[in-house]
Amino acid sequence: MNEPAATNAPARPWWDPTPERMRLLSYALLFLITIPMLTKIFTSDFGTHIALGRQIVQERSIADKEFLNYPSLGQAQPNSVWLFQAVLYTVFSLGGTYGVSLLLWGITLGIYLLLHRAMVLRGAHPLLAVAALFAFSGFLRIRIQPRPEIFTYFFIASTIFLLTEYYFGKRRRLVYLFPPLVLVWANCHSSYLMAFLLSGAFFLDALIRAAWRKEMSMVRLKEWVIPPLAATVAGMLLCGLNPAGYSQILAPILAITRGAGAGGGTDAVMMSISELTPVKGTGFFVYYKAALVAVVVSLILGVAGRRVYLLDLFLFAISFKGAWDSARAVSMMGLFLSPGISLHVTGFLERVRDWSAERERRETARREKERGKGKAGGKGGKQGRPAGRELAAPTGNGGNPRRWLRPAAAGLIVSSCLLFGAITLGFSFSQLEYGVGMTEHKFSFGAADFLRRNPPRGNMFNFFDIGGFLDWQLYPQALTFIDGRTYNSKVFMEHQTVTGGMPGWKDVLNRYGVTYVVTKTMDSSGMILPLIPTLANDPDWTLVFSDGIFVVFIRNGPENRGLIARHRISNGALPYHVIQEAYHYMYLGISPVVAYQTMSNMYMLLGNRPLAAQMIRNALKEVDDPMLRARLSQIEQGGSPPARSHP
Repeated sequence: MNEPAATNAPARPWWDPTPERMRLLSYALLFLITIPMLTKIFTSDFGTHIALGRQIVQERSIADKEFLNYPSLGQAQPNSVWLFQAVLYTVFSLGGTYGVSLLLWGITLGIYLLLHRAMVLRGAHPLLAVAALFAFSGFLRIRIQPRPEIFTYFFIASTIFLLTEYYFGKRRRLVYLFPPLVLVWANCHSSYLMAFLLSGAFFLDALIRAAWRKEMSMVRLKEWVIPPLAATVAGMLLCGLNPAGYSQILAPILAITRGAGAGGGTDAVMMSISELTPVKGTGFFVYYKAALVAVVVSLILGVAGRRVYLLDLFLFAISFKGAWDSARAVSMMGLFLSPGISLHVTGFLERVRDWSAERERRETARREKERGKGKAGGKGGKQGRPAGRELAAPTGNGGNPRRWLRPAAAGLIVSSCLLFGAITLGFSFSQLEYGVGMTEHKFSFGAADFLRRNPPRGNMFNFFDIGGFLDWQLYPQALTFIDGRTYNSKVFMEHQTVTGGMPGWKDVLNRYGVTYVVTKTMDSSGMILPLIPTLANDPDWTLVFSDGIFVVFIRNGPENRGLIARHRISNGALPYHVIQEAYHYMYLGISPVVAYQTMSNMYMLLGNRPLAAQMIRNALKEVDDPMLRARLSQIEQGGSPPARSHP
């Protein structure tokens, strides 16, 4: 029986796995980098979408007029995100808030898988593709919430994948999924213009590449022009099949231009709240600048590796232009930037490998030539010894150090991507709470239950940031004044008048027959709303609910006299409420320094100097500020009167 032939092929090192193991390793890493993306639901828009989705699923119709905010009842309100809302409510009805969290996680994983496949198809190293995706995880995480744009991120990744498969892969027929993709997209979010921009970028890149390679034959043109062009035209025809029709295709551009050109008017304020203003001057600008640095470094590596493509420059331009005009678009920058960056670093490392191999070949040739001269001039040299055996022998310095150049460069690049991703993720963790389900720091289910069990007579005024939650919890028993959509400029400005305690605030409440106010005590910056001390000092209003998250004030009228008698709370409870709310706000991205100063002021109001001083000390642990030290000294020198008891 013949023995199997022995092989001298060296075993693959652990850092060079087989393609199958590389694929499995990449998928495992993609799964792992989605785990930090889990984010608790904190957006009040979630409640509005649940309320609207509930109406769509239960009534099997799409309302085109307002029915949640009573000042805007009957106003035309085409619902261009109805499909997202129907899906969201269906998932919520089956799995609750945990089910919604898992839906968001699944979408994130799908985004990563699609983009990773697109990168590998274009020649990126699988592990470098994972590293590039992780580098921009913090960007994506800042908007992983049950909002329609989370579907937009998935559709962008799907579009990039489909077009990459057509122009760079083998499954070219997948491009015919483009029209139904656009149809679904157009009924989930009004950002579907992005699908056509991506299609144009891929098409133009292919056209220029063909011209550069002199492949502009008629057969070649028919092969790669007609199918994507037909798919794009079909997508344009289908995108109009949504409640808003074709008018929504330019909605993103119109929204941005209205905000930019309002000159500080109503539209500018509303666009600012919606994060549709230019990124400069917003909290997202630090992400934008970080992305710019990453791209500059990437382009330098890409030029060195001769791996800079026109398509990636198009994607870079779309990303930076979109984010510059709209701060909200910062979250999707990684979807456009990571493919090009992965290709740049892959090309650079291949260039390093080729350079190292070429230097090693030259060194080997030189040594072989020197040995040949030595054998020719020497005497008694050994005959018949293969030259390769001698050349393969280790040198005195432990081998060719250039062999470690590529692994060292790869390690440096991957480490840089991981560090970049860890920093941006860490920044997002300081803004958004990690976990699944709903955050317990923003929404008061206790207040909703109180209002359901003790329904006041008359109309409600509410702070806009909790309007969506109240839509979800109280409809149809009670209608809200406003919610996060803030599409009615007149009502929004009246809201600002009331919450700001401006002249005429009483007139607004009287005009709408408001008999109770449901609000937070602080705005999203952590500053106390002027409305709170205004109501507290007005004898016409009584505090009836306070739980450290929401407060409820009721007008002292005969229609609610019994409710007030049963649930009256002394206004002395408000400082304690503000202290608790400031604590909760630290889980929602508010600066701890601001929160601690607010707590200190409230403890001073209560006469508790020791705790007021302690809060300033806590603030000093966050930042060593001379003004804080002066404030601490002022508090400590003022004595320590006994703290008042809770009223």
